[in-house]
Order: sequence, then structure tokens, then C-alpha cells
Amino acid sequence: MDANELIFTIPIDGKMFKIAEKFSQQEKNKQKSRTVYLNTLAILAVDFYCKCIGIKTEPSKSHGLDKIMSSLMNTASLFIKDKGLIECRPVLPKEELCEIPPEVLSERIGYMVVEIDEDNRQAKILGFAKSVENEKLSLTKLNSLHDFLLYLHKLEAVSVMEKSTNKVDIVDVAVSQLNTGIVKLSKWFEGLLDGGWEAELAVAKDLAISPVDETEKRESGAAKFIHLQHPSEPVLLILRQTQVNQDEVEIVLRLYPASESIFLLDGIKMTLLDEEDKQIPQLKKQSKANNWLQLRFKGNVGDKFGLKISLGEDSILEKFII
Repeated sequence: MDANELIFTIPIDGKMFKIAEKFSQQEKNKQKSRTVYLNTLAILAVDFYCKCIGIKTEPSKSHGLDKIMSSLMNTASLFIKDKGLIECRPVLPKEELCEIPPEVLSERIGYMVVEIDEDNRQAKILGFAKSVENEKLSLTKLNSLHDFLLYLHKLEAVSVMEKSTNKVDIVDVAVSQLNTGIVKLSKWFEGLLDGGWEAELAVAKDLAISPVDETEKRESGAAKFIHLQHPSEPVLLILRQTQVNQDEVEIVLRLYPASESIFLLDGIKMTLLDEEDKQIPQLKKQSKANNWLQLRFKGNVGDKFGLKISLGEDSILEKFII
């Protein structure tokens, strides 16, 4: 794998650590407990990555998050909806080889390698392999995350071809996937997401763990992986909303770097637009730091707005209704 290839870095928060500790505490053997702990963190990191880029996962079908399966086998598999199991193998910083247990050498659509850096509280998804031939996988042989996305798209195309009975069906499916429309934020409070967005607390919710930061106010948040073409560096857009009262909602939009770089690209902008795609003058001011850019505003239920993320002449538009 080229060192310049995209590496997705994920902060390991308190919730992830608690989930990993909960699973590892089931094991009395210290070595086995440590293995389960790292496996769980690797799964949660890959699950977070998948949700950021709109890939549906089903933790309830994942062997690595099954108490019995994780106890019997050294498995760290995550189930990707309509695709199958992907193995999420942890490595520690400076390790050059990833160990692949014999029990996971088959029945996997691929293998993700995740570097767990506990000191810096972060996980790095280094790359993936479609298959492995033995129990030692060199990190230099990993494919990039870009190749992983292309690979999943190929699997999806095969799935669509198998399910469709004629060419019209295939075209209809492709069009429906492209036409995401306006994102309905009111549905987020009900746990219904669309437009490629995934809940920030989806992992905890899937595992039936109550969020630590619950409040009396209705709150929801979601994240989406955004690709700009020039240069082709991804950014992570997070939208959080809080219902102030029956009619008013406060919205915070924050943009983070999603590549190996810890800083946002110079010149990247967020512009808030009205329903006619005109800039809202009073919302030009943005808060920013080296690694994030933020817009905060309040709107009424039913209001429509757009967010344009731009860098030079390249831009992407996301549309919402409160």
C-alpha cells in the first residue's frame, strides 16, 4: 500500500471504550480479554467509517459483536447489509504484519486492517484485502479505501443484476439510488435517516446501549462522508440539531478533515442557502479552527435550506427541510 493513500482516522470516544470493555470483561483469561477488547474497537471503527460514507451495516448479525461467537472464536467480523461479513483485524502502531486467525480465512467478503492507537485515542483504517492466503498479512499488500469502495460497488452491481429481471429494472434501481432528494431533518428525531446520512450514536443504539449524553431536549446528529473532486480529499460533514421548542430547531453544521491530514484544506468554505439557492446574508459568519469549520443557526419547522461545500470552482450541495 502506498503511504500516500487515504487513511481514515477515527477518534475513539468514551462510548467506544465502554463497549469494548463491556465485551472484554466477559472473558476471565487476560489474553483472551485483550483480544476481544481490540477486536471490538476495530469493529466499531469500521462500523463508524461505513456509516460516514453511507454503507449500511447490521451489528446484530456480526460475529464479532456476538457474545457466544466472540468467546468461541477470534473473530472481529462486521456484517455489511446485502453484502456479507467483512473481517476487521486490529493491529498496534508500528506493526508490519496483521494476524489472520484460521477460523476467519473463509466466508468473508474482505478484510479491513485497523491500527488501534490507545495512547492517542484514535483508530486508523489502513486499508483492506479482498482475500488472504495465510495467517500473516503484510500491511504493504493492503489495497486502498478507494479500492474498497469500488469493490463494494461491484458487489452491489452484481446484486442488482441478480435481482433484476430486465434492463428496465436495472435502470430504475440506478436512478432511485441517485435521486436522494431533500433530507428531512424532522425524521431524524424518529431515527429515520436518508440521503446517505448515518446517526452518530448508531453503534450504541444498535447494541442497545443508552447514550451517555442524553438530555431532556430532543437531539439528533448524523454524519456524511463528502468527496470533493479537486483535490480528491474527503471531508466529514456532521449535522447536529436540537429542538428548542415546538416550532424552533437549532442546527450546528461542522466540517472535519477525513483524510490522513489533521487540517482542513485551505480555502474550503460552507455557505448556507435559502430554498431558492441564494446565500443567506445574516448567516455568513463561520466559526473555525485548524481542523474544523462550523455554522450555527436556528430555523422553524418546515423551513428549507441548502448547504454548499466549496473549494475553488468545485462544490457539492446538500438540501434539507427542518
